[in-house]
Amino acid sequence: MLVSEKKPSKATPQSMSIPYYDFWFCWYEFSLKYGMVLYDALAKSFKSFLDVQNAPAQKIENSVRASFDTSLRNNLKSDEFSESVGKLVNSFVENLKFGYNQFYNNLSDLNSMLSRFFDPIRETLNRTPSDIIEIEGRFHIHHYKSTLKKKHKTPILVVYSLINRHYILDLLPKVSVVRSLLNQGFDIYATDWGTPVSYDKNMTLENYTHEYIEKAVNKIKEITGVEKVSIFGYCWGGIFALIYSAIHPETVQNLILHAAPIDFKQSDTVIEKWTKSIDAEKLVDTLGNVPGPILNFSFFFRNPVEVFLKYFRYFSEPRSLEEIQEFFAIETWLYDSKPIIGGVYKEIVNNIYKKNLLIQNKLKVGAKIVDLQKITMPVLNILGLKDDLVPSASSRSLMCDIPSKDKQLIEYPTGHVGLCINPSAHKELWPEVGRWIAKRSVDKNIPELMAQS
Repeated sequence: MLVSEKKPSKATPQSMSIPYYDFWFCWYEFSLKYGMVLYDALAKSFKSFLDVQNAPAQKIENSVRASFDTSLRNNLKSDEFSESVGKLVNSFVENLKFGYNQFYNNLSDLNSMLSRFFDPIRETLNRTPSDIIEIEGRFHIHHYKSTLKKKHKTPILVVYSLINRHYILDLLPKVSVVRSLLNQGFDIYATDWGTPVSYDKNMTLENYTHEYIEKAVNKIKEITGVEKVSIFGYCWGGIFALIYSAIHPETVQNLILHAAPIDFKQSDTVIEKWTKSIDAEKLVDTLGNVPGPILNFSFFFRNPVEVFLKYFRYFSEPRSLEEIQEFFAIETWLYDSKPIIGGVYKEIVNNIYKKNLLIQNKLKVGAKIVDLQKITMPVLNILGLKDDLVPSASSRSLMCDIPSKDKQLIEYPTGHVGLCINPSAHKELWPEVGRWIAKRSVDKNIPELMAQS
């Protein structure tokens, strides 16, 4: 009896794929393209220099920097380069599936535990004094103290982002948004989401927007005796604030959005394009929470020359001790990263960044659809015209999609962080914001019980 010999199947590139080698190939491809992008930006900036070489020094510097930044930004957010970023991150994550993901989680938990030792310093050094109010043990809110008499009965709850630490709005006494509003007579509370650990990875938008903010609002109502609270959302906290206000409009007196990314059809930034290229599902399923250093690397590669030159430019002139303190306070905040809750990250990236469901009234949070037609309370939308993280168009378009009859857009000529710490913003912008909120708050004396509490 003849038995036919089975021929071995021909190996395909997919079947021969080895994650370790795939990663280094993707790293080589990324490095090659990144080098070409830098070379192209340098070539165009040199051409710009030749065009204005006889102009004053300041004009030459501005022209060269503008040419370099524009070329670099346009090339980095191209589809081809964004695809190489996505491949690199996805191949890196694929390698971590071989036991390294558990090692990362253990290391991240250890880092989170060590980070908590620095919380007393974060909460007190150069910060506005506050009382800490625990909410369900998962997170807490700050109730900021003021020696001035409160002029406005309606309290403000500041909802921070999950990216970086909460103290950007209270960085230093002279550039503190919190202190500015306190000095204008407001009663200020703020969320502090703390440092997450690996078992927090399954928390969702519903946990934060529908449960946690709701519990914080209920606690503030219990303390103050008011029926409504003004909600102030910063960056991703603006997404939380908008969702909460649409689900619970009956508890919101005013909605203030500060550099909040809302409409991603109108957005076209380097970070956004890179974020969309990453397989968020694979990243979160493998690592749980998203490592903070990933964001730090993305901010670095967005413009490495600017990262290095900012130190040289800043210290090329005499600086006062106060200016140096402010500079390093900002740098500390930028790199004081923490993991981003995996479940929330996956929902925001997939449903808001990629599918743009929030602005379309199609975003589902828990069992509820977020309907922006419920936003009928007064709305103030603050954005930076030079913001390259949350472009103004991404926030501005919201004003056309909500039915509120009392809404105002403030566009200030600065960047994302500049809105918080720019001295000019504290002279012009935040007093204007305070006046807007004051006119829409209940301007009555605070009850004696509230003053005592």
